[in-house]
Amino acid sequence: MATSCAKISSNESHDWDSIKEIFATLYVTEDRPLREVRAILDEKYGFKATERMYKRRINQWHFDKNNKEEEMQFLAQKSAVRAAVGKRSAFRVRNREITQAALDHYFKRKKISRIGSKMGSSADVSTPPHIVCYTPPDTPTPETSESSSPDFAASDTPSTGSAELLENSPHSNALQVARYRPPDNRYWLPGTPCHLQAPGQFKPMEALLSATQTFFYSTLTTNGGVDAYHVVNQTISWNMRKFFILANSVASHMSEGSWNEAQTAYGQALEHVGPILKDRNPILFVCLLQICCKFLSYGQLPALRPLLQLVRGMAAHVHSVSHSMYILCGALLESMDMLADILAMGLYQAIDILKLRLGMEHPQAGAVARGLHTILTISENHARALKVIQPVADYESKLSASPMAVESMYRIIGSLIAMGSFHQAGVLLEETQAIVDILEDQEQKTQLILGALSTRGELLRLQRDSRAVAVLYEALEFAKTHTWLHNGSWTLNARKALKLAKNSRFSDATLEPFIYWF
Repeated sequence: MATSCAKISSNESHDWDSIKEIFATLYVTEDRPLREVRAILDEKYGFKATERMYKRRINQWHFDKNNKEEEMQFLAQKSAVRAAVGKRSAFRVRNREITQAALDHYFKRKKISRIGSKMGSSADVSTPPHIVCYTPPDTPTPETSESSSPDFAASDTPSTGSAELLENSPHSNALQVARYRPPDNRYWLPGTPCHLQAPGQFKPMEALLSATQTFFYSTLTTNGGVDAYHVVNQTISWNMRKFFILANSVASHMSEGSWNEAQTAYGQALEHVGPILKDRNPILFVCLLQICCKFLSYGQLPALRPLLQLVRGMAAHVHSVSHSMYILCGALLESMDMLADILAMGLYQAIDILKLRLGMEHPQAGAVARGLHTILTISENHARALKVIQPVADYESKLSASPMAVESMYRIIGSLIAMGSFHQAGVLLEETQAIVDILEDQEQKTQLILGALSTRGELLRLQRDSRAVAVLYEALEFAKTHTWLHNGSWTLNARKALKLAKNSRFSDATLEPFIYWF
């Protein structure tokens, strides 16, 4: 190689090798722009390189995300050769899915010949290492009726997130928000009419426990699978966080009858399903189960069903029908009548696995504990919820002004409030507020300020203190100002909390706690 353009020293080569896996995760798997990846590697790892240097490495590593015509010609020839012997084809190029439909669309858009005259038969050319060819799951024939077709075939793509009205049953707003095509409770394997026939409730339980173990063991053995960074510093651009925020906001909007907003958020959430399934990060498990918690708490299970069906179908599309996420979603779909119990069961098992493999002080274990605290709170098992989150708060409190420690403390305060321990909750609230005031990360501080306002307002409301209305009004205005952080869900809940506070002044009935912000 030439000197300045292509050659690097042995030391530089070692440095590049050290960030290759991290770069692949950020740039390819999470599909982040190069500018953002450069900033993360510079800020977090102290790795400095010019854009030109990165582009050179992208070519050397075959991480280019653009479709090259010669590669597409190769795929077309490979597909034609396989079709001649009755085989269907799908491809992964640099870990990106290329279906037959995408291949056809490429040649139609480019208006070029499918088979280039300069290329010979693909049977005579070895498949490049960055290209994987495989036979996709069966897809339904055109004669297959709607009642026996899958929700998500292998050739389907996620929703574009458009605000176009969805065609579906006019009798259910929930079904207008989500594409709930199956008219009954069957959940299909891609391309077949088969579905789980569970003997009672034991089959989905067994499937969930098995899938949970498989998922964590597979993600914990990968190089980037236990990255604490995505737990502690969840940037707003991270696909997992976007999906989590958007999906949660769907449940919030639907609970208030805001169908257009819920519909738009649902479409936008679907855009991130593919990327999050390719992100081999253990936090995907708790992300999905916390979303289930949110839909459950708002009584929106009719809309949760199609979301899980789509995630399940995409898991088969991206991976296979034997993938743990596919099996996990199937178990959840079969357990809607006991969803809280099965969510808690899966999260308890996840904590046991992470405690053994990473230690309870690892942020991934803390994330699962937070998920378990959420489902126990929704189930009104506040004493057990407190018992789960207390150890997390104890070791996080050792970290200097840690935002995660503050978040854990607000969870403890919420549990104490729900249990009627108002004095202890008030003392902890004052101690925690002092930590929030000195936090430097503005994005995390913003979230915790809302936690402080909503928690303080709820404590005052349950004590029938007239100051509750003013505090919760401040929480509402604060949430409205920072909609970009939560896609409107905080605003809806803050408005509900304020309404409860106003009504509580004129009621002698027992007040039920409303802890919403986490």
